[in-house]
Amino acid sequence: MQKGRVIRWLKKEGDSIEKDNPLLEVEADKVTTEVESPVSGVLLKICVPEDTEVAVGQPIAFIGKIGEPLPSINVAAEGKATPEVETTSTGSREGPRTVEEEAEKVRASPLARALAKQHGLDLAQIRGTGPRGRITKEDILEFMELRMDTRAVKEIIPLKGIQKTIAGRMAESIRTAAHCSMTIEVDASRVIALRREVNAELQAKGEGGISFTDILVKAVATALTEDPILNSTLEGERLKVFRDVNIGIAVEVETEGASGLLVPVVREAHNKSLLQIAREARELIERARSGKVSHSDLSGGTFTITNLGMFGVQTFVPIINPPQTAILGVGAIIEKPAIVNGNIKPQPSLHLTLSFDHRVVNGARSARFMQRLKQILETEISEQT
Repeated sequence: MQKGRVIRWLKKEGDSIEKDNPLLEVEADKVTTEVESPVSGVLLKICVPEDTEVAVGQPIAFIGKIGEPLPSINVAAEGKATPEVETTSTGSREGPRTVEEEAEKVRASPLARALAKQHGLDLAQIRGTGPRGRITKEDILEFMELRMDTRAVKEIIPLKGIQKTIAGRMAESIRTAAHCSMTIEVDASRVIALRREVNAELQAKGEGGISFTDILVKAVATALTEDPILNSTLEGERLKVFRDVNIGIAVEVETEGASGLLVPVVREAHNKSLLQIAREARELIERARSGKVSHSDLSGGTFTITNLGMFGVQTFVPIINPPQTAILGVGAIIEKPAIVNGNIKPQPSLHLTLSFDHRVVNGARSARFMQRLKQILETEISEQT
């Protein structure tokens, strides 16, 4: 974690708070967590308003005794604590102002004022997104971009929360990993039959069924135990190969009116049966979609599977989930003609695409991994696997 976003304060300024009681909610690494008060006292000042991102380690509030003097600080948009200094439109500094005087002034950072003056912009026309509506450099640049764009804009949606985290991680992945990908076609006949048989047994017992993703988690875990090079992470000039196979499953969730992506992790999948994996994955996915997922549910993954087959997507190239080495993209099962023993017959076909870091593993070894995965799915996978 480098930054977090204050979602909601559970106490107001002037409220008493006991040590270890919930003080606020913070979103960090895609998960919203309650933060407890480190001490007992009175919440004297809130430095960071709700829906504001701040760097880890920066002050967000003061707790103490009533009447205790406090330093005056402002947490800037980039998360650095700076003295509370506001400038007038002429650039001069001011001391404390009354509420009436405050209302007459446009709150803006010195850099924002300089940019506005340079480009002849009226600060009163610009909406600030900084603390207490303060106009930041980013607000000025966004305003200028919109003015220059002749296309009609329906709405502007700030990139924040899960979407902002995903954007940062995907950009990091592209910058740091040597992406390479390959696709293999699998005869899904055995997989379909296995799922049908197992689900019939489970349905008779009143239990939930297994998914194609559950079967793939087990098959991938088996293949990774036999050749664990893809179950690793590159740290500088050292390759750390993991003993446990912890498979992350990409799950779409709705958050703040937009779709996001969480990756809950099935731990030690190589040591679990297909039914154990199915039960655990079902619980993890339910927690993710209901907003009850924890940091531990999302941490510790060594390999990721992302499935878009339910949308009819046959083939796609996923982006590696850093700092992992590889990710498997799963497409839809499509029935197509195939030549079997000289005869043409319909066959359910499944495309699997592996994206891997070529700094860690070469194409030939990755191809052997995919070949082994295909063999497991076509001839070996079973309920007892």
